[in-house]
Amino acid sequence: MSDATFHLGAVLDDAGERTDEAVAYEADDLTTHGVIVGMTGSGKTGLGVVTMEEALRNNIPTLVIDPKGDMGNLLLTFPQLSADDFAPWVPRDTDPAETAETWRSGLEGWGLAPEHIAELRDGHRFCVLTPGSTAGMPVNLIGSLTPPTTDDSEAITDEIEALVSGILGLVGITADPLSDREHILLANIIAAAWANGESLDLATLLARIQDPPMRKLGVIELDQFFPKADRTKLMMKLNGLLASPGFAPWTQGAPLDVQSLFWDDQGRAACTVLYLAHLSESERQMVVSLVLSKVVSWMRGQSGSTDLRALIYMDEVYGYVPPTAQPP
Repeated sequence: MSDATFHLGAVLDDAGERTDEAVAYEADDLTTHGVIVGMTGSGKTGLGVVTMEEALRNNIPTLVIDPKGDMGNLLLTFPQLSADDFAPWVPRDTDPAETAETWRSGLEGWGLAPEHIAELRDGHRFCVLTPGSTAGMPVNLIGSLTPPTTDDSEAITDEIEALVSGILGLVGITADPLSDREHILLANIIAAAWANGESLDLATLLARIQDPPMRKLGVIELDQFFPKADRTKLMMKLNGLLASPGFAPWTQGAPLDVQSLFWDDQGRAACTVLYLAHLSESERQMVVSLVLSKVVSWMRGQSGSTDLRALIYMDEVYGYVPPTAQPP
């Protein structure tokens, strides 16, 4: 067990006043799942930001999934706490100097000095990934279909399912992985390539839709299950996506590498914000599914540990993990 502890604040008394009783949370208590629950405006996102900063302070890397666009504030670390630092980020009718002083006095009240901010900023890598956009750091989610390094067949199947659902979703096809032929064909093409250790790109995938490497799907002949004329229609639909200028940002940037999400080349713990506010709801769902399926594949290839070695945080999770009759 590690001795990493997150210092989250202090207990309030019945009158809402701060007491001397500190609130500390053992990092190893987060090796499964945790949830922050509260009413609108109660400070859920603020607590999430503090938790991420405390994780980094303990050299625990963080992946932050940000559907609404609030978590980029993690990158606003200003050791000098000067008015010039705050000026580009405050509303026009707000005095930057007053804001800087508010932050300075607030941090001092918790025993935090400028050098603590500098340690956080300089000791870790911060970046904002913007899939489907070049506004931040673009990431190639689907342009390069590289097989995962894990041998876990279940993880590979889950990753293929998320990948195929994402590709089809971009052309407006909602396909059931168990019954819809579009999904079944693409999944089998990718699975066959990955079984041979072969990476695909979208152009190669489209060519194999027209001429798949298998003659049967299940026990049914391919041309009976999915006639060539219909495969051509699917290929043309996906080719329209590939030819669209609006699709180009989805294939720009480095391919998604889970290891680099958590640590930089120097071995420093990273804070990677996956910014999704610019995407449609269906695109957000697709990105979250793709990224988390890759994280699960990577995770299953790691050795076991009772310590918290990385933290994944998702802001505004409602709608992605809806309530059910069973415990989540």
